[in-house]
Amino acid sequence: MYTLALAPPGLAAFAALNTYTQYGTHLTLLQRELTSLVATRDVHYGWAHHAPLAMAAGVTEEQLILIREGRVPRDLAPPERALCDYAFEISSGRRIPPRMAEAMRDHFAPHQIVDAALLTAYSIAVAALALGLEVPIEPPETLQFELEWQRHRSAITT
Repeated sequence: MYTLALAPPGLAAFAALNTYTQYGTHLTLLQRELTSLVATRDVHYGWAHHAPLAMAAGVTEEQLILIREGRVPRDLAPPERALCDYAFEISSGRRIPPRMAEAMRDHFAPHQIVDAALLTAYSIAVAALALGLEVPIEPPETLQFELEWQRHRSAITT
């Protein structure tokens, strides 16, 4: 197992992007968690971290199941549906169809669309690093601590 701490400048740069995508964007907590879930749906490490955070932000268990299966929950509000469609498309490595770009523009300001793309890309990068560096899932008590810290941090910044 390897850690980003073995490359301190890389860790610092990666941590800065994490700080922005989690606390500096103009997306809601729900939108951030949905985007992260979509991008990491096939990677246990990402799912283990973001599913509890998403549930704390209001995502239902049924919605989690659909996202994990690669589907957008239709009971989400229109902005969140558009965001999930967008994140699914980006994380699949495809170009954004014009209708999807239009739906994003209908619900989000240009800087929010960039935020969504950055968060999707960052989440994909985290998932790739977790796989490539064989990062183990933390024990449940560590994940619980992280969940509490994220809730506290999100309450401060939202």
